[in-house]
Amino acid sequence: MQKIVEKALFLGIIFFSGIIDLHANSGIPSIGKLDVNNNQVLIDLRKDVLSSMQIVRSGRCESELPKLKFYRYTVAKDENLWTILSKTNLDMDTLISINNLSSPGEIKPGKLLFIPNMRGTIFTDFKNQNLANILREHRISIKYVKAVNGVEEENLNSQPLFLPYTKISQIERTLFLGTGFLSPIKNGRRSSGFGTRQDPFDSQRTQFHKGIDIACPIGTEVFAARTGQILFVGYNGGYGLTVTIQHELGYQSIYGHLSKSLIKVGERVRAGDLIALSGNTGRTTGPHLHFEVRKNKKPINPDSLIRR
Repeated sequence: MQKIVEKALFLGIIFFSGIIDLHANSGIPSIGKLDVNNNQVLIDLRKDVLSSMQIVRSGRCESELPKLKFYRYTVAKDENLWTILSKTNLDMDTLISINNLSSPGEIKPGKLLFIPNMRGTIFTDFKNQNLANILREHRISIKYVKAVNGVEEENLNSQPLFLPYTKISQIERTLFLGTGFLSPIKNGRRSSGFGTRQDPFDSQRTQFHKGIDIACPIGTEVFAARTGQILFVGYNGGYGLTVTIQHELGYQSIYGHLSKSLIKVGERVRAGDLIALSGNTGRTTGPHLHFEVRKNKKPINPDSLIRR
């Protein structure tokens, strides 16, 4: 029964982390304050991270590995990604994968994170990726995966797995560090940012703005912010004439209030390709481009992704 409960908690972390905050996570202990001198939970976690690293790298017996554990941690004031990594002995790839993070800016006071006691990544994409190839690339023995996840080899391809001491792809890292998207307009003036703002049509209300607005004359050239496939071209309510591009890893970019589209659904475009002309269609107060980025349908601040 204990193993079933632990696996359910593990699957819950994989499914929910980075998408919504867990409300029923009492079974996952809190790590407490990140005090490397006085917090025994943190001290033990740091030791587990280092010892498991030595065991895997030296090829020692899998039975020597510490038991995989997860902790809840709420980011405190003045903390960021880098301070949390230094105090937990984890690496960037682990926190990105476990928590489905899109940019360092997501880690701010009050943010709930899940912290494992060893480095590694979550593997779920059995359809498009080969587990054996990933382990071979990272020089990780299958015996460690079996031990950490508590499964036999015949069950390795049927459930989410924690892969100790593996890394995310270079593409994922590039997107996370904010160098993966180009600006969709070469010259324009930022007229509205991402996040909560006053409703431009009703000063008594606020709304959550899912992208950024770039003021520009009607007919300004709009370029693909990243390589991908055209998913949608057409009118989309308040967005007006819209183009949506599907990128890898669940990312989409959305270009709204256009006057003319220059591509068709299904076309492949490269970053920097001309895809449309800006306009004033849909619900607007003046000519501009609405630019939005989503990961797994969740809006992300484009400013954290655009290459400077």
